[in-house]
Amino acid sequence: MKTGLLLLTSLALLGCQLLPQPEPTQPQQVSELPPEQPVQAELVAPAVETPALSIDESAKTLQAWVKYRADIVGRLNEERDALNAEATQDDVWQLKRTMLQLHPDTPYLNRLRIQMQLSEQLASLPTPLAELLSWDLVFNQKLLEAESAVSALTRLNAQQHDNIERLQKINKELQKKIDALTQIEAQLNQPNQAQEDNNGQF
Repeated sequence: MKTGLLLLTSLALLGCQLLPQPEPTQPQQVSELPPEQPVQAELVAPAVETPALSIDESAKTLQAWVKYRADIVGRLNEERDALNAEATQDDVWQLKRTMLQLHPDTPYLNRLRIQMQLSEQLASLPTPLAELLSWDLVFNQKLLEAESAVSALTRLNAQQHDNIERLQKINKELQKKIDALTQIEAQLNQPNQAQEDNNGQF
């Protein structure tokens, strides 16, 4: 079988070699074009509109709030300064201020107070925006719970450490008392050596 297959393949190759080879074609002459001057295309990046932050349900507004949240992470202090410099204190300003105060770098008690304010603010916002910003509320709540747990564990750890030190002092005092009692017992268990008087009598 293999031999037959080899024989058939070699015959097919031999047949391909017997076919006449096509003549090489000559390239057609192309008339020369006058030299063109290079066109310098100025690539202008499309202007990306940053929608203004507002309080409505549009997709652009939601994207603007997402972008704002992402931007404030890296430049928190600059954003706080810019917000304090703004003259108008409308609903958008209030919401931006709330989001800045929810940042993890803000002290615990401030974030706890702002947590309650944000809950009230979310109730007055349009539903899509409220759902978007509710993530901040949930994240802050979890962070507050974790910090509270860490604080409680730290206090408990300190109490346990104080208890251990107190018990070690008591242990040392008791060990001294045990050693003293052991010495007294050893003295009592020694046989009384009768003292002889000067005449050798007891």
